[in-house]
Amino acid sequence: MSNEKRAADWEPDQDRGGRARGAGSRSPQRLAEYDRLRKECPVAWTNDYQGQWTLTRFADVTEAARQPGTFESGQFFTLALPEGGASIPITLNPPEHTVFRRMLNRYFTKQRMDQLEPVIRSYTRELIAPILEAGRSDVVGSLCQVLPARTLAALMNLPDEASRDLIAQMAQFEEMGWDPEKVAPVIFGVLASYIAQVVTQRRQEPLDPELDLLSGAMTMEVDRAPLSDEAVIGIGVQMIAAGHATSADALGAAVFRLATNPDIQMRLRRRPELIPTAVEEFLRLEVPLPELGRRATRDIELQGRTIEAGEFVALNYAAANRDPEVFEHPDSCIIDRTPNRHLTFGSGIHKCLGAPLARLELRIVLEELLAATTEISLDGAPEETTGVILAGFVKLPIRVQVASPAPS
Repeated sequence: MSNEKRAADWEPDQDRGGRARGAGSRSPQRLAEYDRLRKECPVAWTNDYQGQWTLTRFADVTEAARQPGTFESGQFFTLALPEGGASIPITLNPPEHTVFRRMLNRYFTKQRMDQLEPVIRSYTRELIAPILEAGRSDVVGSLCQVLPARTLAALMNLPDEASRDLIAQMAQFEEMGWDPEKVAPVIFGVLASYIAQVVTQRRQEPLDPELDLLSGAMTMEVDRAPLSDEAVIGIGVQMIAAGHATSADALGAAVFRLATNPDIQMRLRRRPELIPTAVEEFLRLEVPLPELGRRATRDIELQGRTIEAGEFVALNYAAANRDPEVFEHPDSCIIDRTPNRHLTFGSGIHKCLGAPLARLELRIVLEELLAATTEISLDGAPEETTGVILAGFVKLPIRVQVASPAPS
């Protein structure tokens, strides 16, 4: 049956699917629709977005993510990016993907995260200080957008002041609602142009390839040929564009979760050793990138439906993260939930490269913010993103009560 003649199982509009508004996993309408799809139509077709399938059950999403030969990468967002931009390695498939991923993994090891932890903690304390002094702040602009930018600059050995330009660019993306057609020219234009300048500098003055991602990429060979500057730039663009937006949204969602749950705040202050498991639960419930796409390479029978070769398939991680077959009390925030097999960072060969860095940022922010305060609350209505790709906050005003210093 052709796409044009196939009846829609899902109309992802503002009231039902929620993707026309970046309501994340907080929208009751969206959560209700996820529940309906998992129960009644786990492999759902919509005529929107040029036609696509959406998988919502944990088992189906996980299996598809782990079968790159059947569900190949390439167009990774619901809406296709315009021609002329490439993100490496997320758009690649084996064997090319394997080569790139093996090289990039070494920059996200536990040893590298341990080296970055004191830097990120110093940045966090510096950014939190004016919030504590004022007793209030829009933490999106003062913390959540700034920390990932400075962290990425440190990771990639860029000057700290470069993060300011990055933050300004990311603010543009929020204003554009993360519309791919509007955002892509900026990402693959302005951002790529900046990375190109860095690549030129690294060619002239390379850093230690074991410690510098771009210098390391320049030493790579694929099919016995060195990487082109275009490929190296593509790697740098993905590191920044993907790493900043998702981390910023995850930080905002975590602070929102604290500000709207006094009991969770109190428990984590009493038992800070639970912060790492709380981070995982916040990530499960608040997915910055609710779904990513694959393209079927052949006809597939799944849950009684036929996905035809060439059709787009969205892996809905946000819906899978609340599958009651996997998560007991899936809509509850259980900060000591173990195990927690959430799919917020994906699964399979394309599992998020920067997951260790995102976890580190989240843990440090929660540790520092909770230790420095006795209360965190909302100080007005938050403003959420309105795009179809990411789920997060544009504004998140909070008020804090500062903890008294411990007696010396």
